Amino acid sequence: MSITVIIIIAFTIALVVGPLMWLRPTPRDRQLERLRSHARSRGLNISIREIPDPDPRPQDRVSSGGKLLQPSLNVALYQLPLRLPGSIEARHAPDWEVIRLRHDVRSEVEEEMSAGLLPGWRFSRPGLPLIETVVGRLSQALATAPRGTAKVEGDAATVGLYWHERGAEDEVDAIGDLLESLRLLQLEVSETAAREDARQRRLAEDPDA
Repeated sequence: MSITVIIIIAFTIALVVGPLMWLRPTPRDRQLERLRSHARSRGLNISIREIPDPDPRPQDRVSSGGKLLQPSLNVALYQLPLRLPGSIEARHAPDWEVIRLRHDVRSEVEEEMSAGLLPGWRFSRPGLPLIETVVGRLSQALATAPRGTAKVEGDAATVGLYWHERGAEDEVDAIGDLLESLRLLQLEVSETAAREDARQRRLAEDPDA
């Protein structure tokens, strides 16, 4: 077999095998698939989001030329459906969001928005009742948030956690447990709001009742 034929065969094999090598999943791809498969087995929904960086570093806010920047993050949103009962309307469910700070030093605004939360967190959308029992339970849940958590939120449809997907299945279990505790808190707060709304309507219809 001539050297020319050998070169042609080797080149042909390279053309066929090369693209297949590019298609092989990387260790990071396999890690993400394990995490997401485990999350789905726990009833969590996952989507990839680009979000504004909730707590950018000062050097990320302005370019070297002095131009204002809008830094963003690419993260995975892990969500657990809320499943409001028929007796509770969507408007009774609080819409809230807390962000994880990169530093423990708080400005006056951050101190006010922390509302008694676990250090290192603050409200960016404080829709929850800011009472000690509610904020305390939220703080207990946030204390279990895995490394790489950017923010946590709740609304009438879901509770969710934005995550950089670092770690192993244990972190997914921590997220699942955290979101389940927040789902129960969200349902209790929604039920309380619905009962208070019904009481106010009864008073409006019959002030002497």
